[in-house]
Amino acid sequence: MQKPQSTPQNYGRKRRMRVLQIFVVLFLGWAGYTYYEQSQELAEKQRSFADLQRQADETKQKQKELELQVKRLNDSQYIAELARQQLFLSKQGEVIFITPEQNKKAQ
Repeated sequence: MQKPQSTPQNYGRKRRMRVLQIFVVLFLGWAGYTYYEQSQELAEKQRSFADLQRQADETKQKQKELELQVKRLNDSQYIAELARQQLFLSKQGEVIFITPEQNKKAQ
């Protein structure tokens, strides 16, 4: 029994199908590579966004603290209290005693 010989038309069809298959495989490889690269870039940008969001939250918290401090510094009683604590100033008739620290007492 003889095998039927491929006709030139079948040979051309097989060749086109092989070229199409190679093209599809190359396209899928390129698409997979592009998807992988973009997913890596997206993950990096999400990490960067999370870091920036954390910094923004910290900055907002610090801003609130500074605004509170500014508000308190406009109060004359608070300024007098700070002067007494940090500069050892006293009111008229008040005597300030400076006591040794706890670690000096232990010696």
